[in-house]
Amino acid sequence: MKLVETTRRHWQPLRTDIVSKFNALWSNPELGNMEFAASGILCDWLEEHDFKVERGVCGLPTAFRAEAGEGGPAIALLAEYDALPGTDNAAVAHRSGTGRAAGHACGHNLIGPANCGAAIAAALAAREAGLAGRVVVLGTPSEEIVWGKIAMLGLGAFEGIDAILTSHGDYQNGAISRPCQSVMNGEIVFLGESGHGGGTRRRNALDAAELAVQSLERLRAHHFPDASLEHVLRVAGHIPNVTPDEARLWFTARHADFERAKAVFDFAIGVAGQAAEMTGVAFRHQFIAGTRGYLPNDTLAQALHSALELVGPPRWTGEGRDFMRALAKACRPEGDFTLDDGIRLHTEGLDPYGQDDGEASWRIPLGRVNWAFPEQVPLHNWALTALSGHEASHPGPLMASEALAIAAVRLLADPAVIETAKAELTGRVGGKALGEPAFGALETMRHRPGSFWNASWVE
Repeated sequence: MKLVETTRRHWQPLRTDIVSKFNALWSNPELGNMEFAASGILCDWLEEHDFKVERGVCGLPTAFRAEAGEGGPAIALLAEYDALPGTDNAAVAHRSGTGRAAGHACGHNLIGPANCGAAIAAALAAREAGLAGRVVVLGTPSEEIVWGKIAMLGLGAFEGIDAILTSHGDYQNGAISRPCQSVMNGEIVFLGESGHGGGTRRRNALDAAELAVQSLERLRAHHFPDASLEHVLRVAGHIPNVTPDEARLWFTARHADFERAKAVFDFAIGVAGQAAEMTGVAFRHQFIAGTRGYLPNDTLAQALHSALELVGPPRWTGEGRDFMRALAKACRPEGDFTLDDGIRLHTEGLDPYGQDDGEASWRIPLGRVNWAFPEQVPLHNWALTALSGHEASHPGPLMASEALAIAAVRLLADPAVIETAKAELTGRVGGKALGEPAFGALETMRHRPGSFWNASWVE
């Protein structure tokens, strides 16, 4: 218990800094691979606490790797800090945004500071206790397009890491050891010829895109009823009396099994190619990234659960609950207000989302802590942006931060637990060939990420 007390003593003074970073990142939401202010704030903070920081690691301008300590083992905490387009809102319990600007509708302004604060506290406690090993922070851009961690994994930023710890907001508090969806992600570009909208519509790029979407929707029930295939049209013309010479279809395939998600994704590309051929337009596919879902690791989940039991559930105030209740009412007027206020170990079921650290979890043992949002507040929605900018959201990630710090120090003090986690990973993978991490868009993300977000990128 002395080691726990030491860690908590080092974490407590960081609480104010963590909260200030929550607010700083929320006030300046930045899209993936353009998080220059957010990554700079976190890097500066880590350097103030004697971490050796490599900014722009792997040639990715907003990625970083920070280390404190010496020798092994190496425990990595993941920092996320990108925002979502079109989800802006003030920190108020009603819709106030434009729907055109970025916002932290997944709470990444909370994840980066919480996990960095945990790393700082763990490094200070480990140094005081004379523990061998390193605390590493990996600053990982562009999670929202499931890209950053996959690219960093493929480019070597995870080299030498023995275990990974992280956190995220969801609808429950606790340590997570269950899978989520695998994801494949890419953009189809159709290129035709512009012309007068009142004439014969030859080589219309929008025709090809719409034919592809309609065909996939019709074929879904017969070919992949078990999978999710979602899309947006990013470019679809400018004015009705000019037929579009370019249309861009961004789509994502999800399934619990990575190979199944990949098969659905490849099928969709094939359908898009046939639509292009039928409408007489050119066609190309620009791959973004693909990730496996989380590989559960009960060993690390138990370590995190033990730490969470010491910390206890989020300490929401009455004012915070009132704000969340009003926000929930704005989103779901007919629903009851429900907020998980316990601590549990979650090992059953399948989470419906996919995250890019899923791919890392198949190669390095990964443990994750969740903190709860009200169930009536949707993720990736203006209301989550509002909550992420309000003090009502702080108790959850603060709980996670303190628990992560405790768990990290305990792992450094007892490396045998890490070896058990590695053995569990090996057993779950079962000798399956994983191949190289799957990502594209590298030159775009390194040198012109703005072109990705304004839908003009060519890789």
